[in-house]
Amino acid sequence: MKKLKKLTSALVVATALGVCAAPVLAAVQPNMAKVEERKARKTQIVGERVGKVLVKAFELYNQDLVDEAIAELLEVKSNNEFDTATLNRFLGNLYATKDEKQSIKYLTLAVAPDLLSFGDQSTSMKLLADMLLQDKQYQKAVKAYEDWIRFTGEQNADAYMRIANAYYLMEQHAKVIAPADDAIRFSPKPIEGPYQLKMAAYYDLKQYKELVAVVETMVQLFPENKQFWVYLGNFYTLTEEYGKALSTLQLAYSQGYLEKDSEVRMLAQMYANNNIPYKAAVTMEKHVKSGLVKRDKTNLTFIASNYQAAREFAKAADYYGELAKLTNDADAYRRQGSAYSAVQKYNEAIAAYDKSLSLNVDKPSGVYMSLVDAYFYQKKYKEAFAALMNAKKDPSMARQVRSWESYIRDKAKQKGISL
Repeated sequence: MKKLKKLTSALVVATALGVCAAPVLAAVQPNMAKVEERKARKTQIVGERVGKVLVKAFELYNQDLVDEAIAELLEVKSNNEFDTATLNRFLGNLYATKDEKQSIKYLTLAVAPDLLSFGDQSTSMKLLADMLLQDKQYQKAVKAYEDWIRFTGEQNADAYMRIANAYYLMEQHAKVIAPADDAIRFSPKPIEGPYQLKMAAYYDLKQYKELVAVVETMVQLFPENKQFWVYLGNFYTLTEEYGKALSTLQLAYSQGYLEKDSEVRMLAQMYANNNIPYKAAVTMEKHVKSGLVKRDKTNLTFIASNYQAAREFAKAADYYGELAKLTNDADAYRRQGSAYSAVQKYNEAIAAYDKSLSLNVDKPSGVYMSLVDAYFYQKKYKEAFAALMNAKKDPSMARQVRSWESYIRDKAKQKGISL
């Protein structure tokens, strides 16, 4: 955990704690004098006939008889605007459980005259906004949430979060940021949602520096969320900060946060990108053996090539051999031969080269030249010369062949070997 605290401390971003150089106004500015006037407004009471119907409908609702409650309310009509608004409010509430469009219809009628009590008007406006969002009427939902904020004077984190979400769903990504920031500012404690929306918006806008700053904050505030560490490691690559990408993923790995095949492969690839091939190979090898990462052509090639880059030629040869058996690939046998040659296991190298040639490797002349090396260092000059003659069939190898041909002839002559 010391490492975790050290990194998260290094990732502090002032906005994560709501600290700003100067006060920032929220997106919606209510007129608080009018809010107080509304709160002080005298509360009206429904007429006796409507009151009885409302009591009956409420009893039916409590018995889970929603359709019957709705039917009861639809039966009554009133010339009193307040009574009608109240009936529409109840209908809007009941329809919210089963029919979004009908709920929107009646809630719109309920709030339009602004005759309900402050509390009832407020909750009805909020429910209307929620129904519009649920019904995918995103632009109307944004306006409804803003109207609710102006009416109540309440700078509400959830409302701003929903506004930001509506803009994101409309793919108006640039408009997501301000309400998401307001959701962060007015939340009593840090919540993940608005940060995730900002992350998604900046990613879609291809504003990668801003994206990284947001995810750094997310890691700082929510270090237990494993996925945020993976995001941060990945997004550092978008700003070409490969060292930071690696250190982030290393720390996540040490905390046990990298649990998926793709995440482990990302860490291994990051080691390779940072010129640490041994760690790249070891990391991938460990998880291939555990079964988390597939033992397939791509991953075996990765292990083998990184062991070779790390000059762990014997291990590279083993994995090229495994790859060759899996794929029956001529080039895998050629690479295995090259790795064996590097550790002077010439017999094994020759066997691998011969297998590569038998599988019709691309550019066989190159493999024949590798055989020349392997045979020559075993002092098998006759076999080396035969391999050289095969390489000579490729005109592009003429220069290399000439430099070897006289040298091999001289060595064979010294040893009394007839070529």
